[in-house]
Amino acid sequence: MEWTNLGRSLFTVFCFVSFIVILLGAYSKKSRKRYEEAASQLFLDDDKVQGAGANTPASNGAKQ
Repeated sequence: MEWTNLGRSLFTVFCFVSFIVILLGAYSKKSRKRYEEAASQLFLDDDKVQGAGANTPASNGAKQ
C-alpha cells in the first residue's frame, strides 16, 4: 500500500470516528437536559414579546 493511500484511509477513519464521537456527545443524556432547557426558553419569554407596544422601535433594525 502506498503512503498516500494509507494517509487517506487513516484520515477517513479519523473523520468517521470524530463524527461518531460528536453524535454520542450530542445525543447523550447530559446534553438532552440542556437542549430541553434551551427549547423551553422560547416559551418563557413569550409574555415580553406580546407586551411590546406599537410605539416600541424594532430591535432588529427593521424600518417601521
